[in-house]
Amino acid sequence: MKNSLQFRVLTVCLALVAGLSALSGRLIYLQWDSEGDSSSSSSRRISTKVLKPRNGYIVDRNEEIIARNNPVTRIEVDKFHLGDASVVAAGVAYARAVLHEEWGTASSQRRDTILWDIRNQICDTRSKEEIVNRHLSFLANILTPYLDEYESREELLAKIGKVRVGAKGAPVLIAKGVSEDIADKIQMAAEENRIQGLIFKKSYRRIYPNSTLASHVIGMLSSRPVSKDSKVERMVGVSGIEKSQSKYLSGRDGYEKTSRNARNLSLGRTSGVVKPPIPGLDVQLSLDLGFQEIVEAELDAGLAYAQATRGTIVLMDPYTGEVLAMASRPTFDLNKREKVATNGVNFATQAIYEPGSTFKIIATAAAIENGLANPWTQVFCHNGVCNELKPPLKDYASFGWLTLEEVLAKSSNIGTYQFAKMLGREQFYDYVDAFGFGKRTGIELGGEQAGLAPRTSNNREFASRCYGYAVNVTPLQVANAYCVIANGGKLMKPLLVKSVIMPNGQRIHNFEPEVVRQVISPKTAKLMRRALATVTEPGGTATKGAVPGFGVAGKTGTAWKVINGGYDKNRKVASFAGMLPVDDPAFVCVVVIDDPQVPHVSHGGGTIAAPVFSKVASRLASAMNLKPTRVVVPPLASQ
Repeated sequence: MKNSLQFRVLTVCLALVAGLSALSGRLIYLQWDSEGDSSSSSSRRISTKVLKPRNGYIVDRNEEIIARNNPVTRIEVDKFHLGDASVVAAGVAYARAVLHEEWGTASSQRRDTILWDIRNQICDTRSKEEIVNRHLSFLANILTPYLDEYESREELLAKIGKVRVGAKGAPVLIAKGVSEDIADKIQMAAEENRIQGLIFKKSYRRIYPNSTLASHVIGMLSSRPVSKDSKVERMVGVSGIEKSQSKYLSGRDGYEKTSRNARNLSLGRTSGVVKPPIPGLDVQLSLDLGFQEIVEAELDAGLAYAQATRGTIVLMDPYTGEVLAMASRPTFDLNKREKVATNGVNFATQAIYEPGSTFKIIATAAAIENGLANPWTQVFCHNGVCNELKPPLKDYASFGWLTLEEVLAKSSNIGTYQFAKMLGREQFYDYVDAFGFGKRTGIELGGEQAGLAPRTSNNREFASRCYGYAVNVTPLQVANAYCVIANGGKLMKPLLVKSVIMPNGQRIHNFEPEVVRQVISPKTAKLMRRALATVTEPGGTATKGAVPGFGVAGKTGTAWKVINGGYDKNRKVASFAGMLPVDDPAFVCVVVIDDPQVPHVSHGGGTIAAPVFSKVASRLASAMNLKPTRVVVPPLASQ
């Protein structure tokens, strides 16, 4: 009897121990399932999502928007979660629960009970494959009304159909570039319908309202990893202002921390752990979009006439160095970003060429500045062939004695060399440097070329440099040098960025005009403007560059192109650098047309580039409300 009682007590104790052990094991499993093992519990419980900032706006000098941001969302599905029947069963259950007779009047607690009962019933009576497939169909029904402009139902089903039970691998893209309001509606619908596995990646799309204007200047953004091994990407500037001003435009990332279980399912936002991103600052440029439209339209027309594909126009305020417009061809659409690889070079700052006769202002201005000559000083031009040098120095016509003004008006190479000889090689090269050639201007654009203006003791190379050969320049350098003539002798640093502005409109930094050096005196600059005015007057090489009602000072340039290591006399670069009005120029404009092919027309600067300048200048004079006036040149003796 005693033994039987002891046996029964022992049996009960063993049963209790077994039951408690099983319960303890279940509790440990549930604890692990919700929190993960001890080595990774913190990483599994808290998920950190980077919140991308809004890039700052880019605006022109009149605060017209050049670049702005549209909030967009990339929607993906997590194959791992959508292929897990135990996860998606709640969504399938919800589709049935809303039809329950008590659902409409039930409390939230009662609804949870109804939902849980239906879920358990589904998990007990349906296969995993059926649960997953029904959920995918339910998901497509939820998404289709919102994404019909992005994807059809068939396309959605095709993408979602990649999900299978036990699926693994990278998330599947459903739609990208979805507007913020649509993405928010989808997210709310997913939460309401207990749908798991949708991933919403919010960001901003850069929009350029005038997408073909100043494309090379504005530049582009591209998505790049924040570090070598990081999966987090950030939009970064890769060219133009978008790159050079990224320190202001980019903003700073924020973050959002979310509690998640061991299956990486969200448990809701954790209070107090959302750090909003800091938006980027706005950048105001010196460009005037109205002027930019004029410049680009006339450049396109000029290239079409010349049957050329490459060219540029640079427009500057000579007194401040501000770049008012800068157009380069070929070009591209900033929004579509097609042909960037072939058309992305900014001709104005990244292409170098031999300027030809536009370079003749160096020798003539320096001779006047040093008291060696004045506009009416005569030099002998050897009747078109100067045999002092080997090979001989030649002009396109037989010129005898010419004044400095006539040397510029008729563009005599020999005459320019005579004034350069007065200076001597070293002093001439000093002025080449002083006018800013052979070095970058410092404009706020990446990839700017310095050009090439080396000193040499070779007299023939020295002579070639005097009239713009054996030297490489950029169109911006030429425009900046002509600003010296226009503004009274100062070399300015080109100014493209005017100010940095906070989102509330407060200007936190203004970039002021910067004088690099005084190159020539105001008096010399004035005499040079008067001399250059003769270029567009009867007898000059650029009568087609004249503007009715205004005096124009400028200079043509025509240079043979270097092809396969030698000059091809049938292929040229035609240019014109000018300013208007003569006595007080409102702007300097340089036009360069590369390799014109139009038949039966001289391919010189006076016939190809000067007419483009005339059309641009005429429209600008009207846009700037300049008062028409014809310059009356006083007798030489009174100058």
